[in-house]
Order: sequence, then C-alpha cells, then structure tokens
Amino acid sequence: MTPTTNPAQTLAQAMAQLPLIAILRGLTPAEAPAMGEVLVSSGFAIIEVPLNSPEPLHSIATLSRLVPHALIGAGTVLNAQQVKDVHAAGGRLV
Repeated sequence: MTPTTNPAQTLAQAMAQLPLIAILRGLTPAEAPAMGEVLVSSGFAIIEVPLNSPEPLHSIATLSRLVPHALIGAGTVLNAQQVKDVHAAGGRLV
C-alpha cells in the first residue's frame, strides 16, 4: 500500500488490498514485531491494537515503525486523550 495524505483514500486503499482488519487483542510489545511482519506479508494492510492490551502504545509505536506501509491504529478508544496518545505513538486510525 502506498501511503497517501488523504485519510479516506488511505483507508479505501487498505480495504481494497484486503477488506479485513487484524485485531491483536492482548498483544505485548515483545510480540509486535513478529506479528506485524507476518500479517503484512500475508496481505493485511490494517492492524488494530486494542488499548486494553498490555502497553498498547508501545506496540502501536513499534508496528508503525516496522511496517510503515500498513495502517496501524487502536481500538477500545474511550476518550479524546487516548486519540491523541495513539496519534503520538504513530497510529493512524481509531
């Protein structure tokens, strides 16, 4: 997936590549690199780390850095501060 600056277009491109979202509930930061690589090599373009996972912002930052062409973000987002925290970690969707 080629990154774009238009969020709607980025999401549409990711969904066109594979209309599934990998939700990594309970992912730990130590597991993030291997999981990200396996998912992206399998065709996934959207990866979600729920914020009720262990150290989710660390996992999001790791995934965003290691698989920059994937759309990485968070689920179980409950307030505006968490949206800011996800963005600061490199997440591009909530």
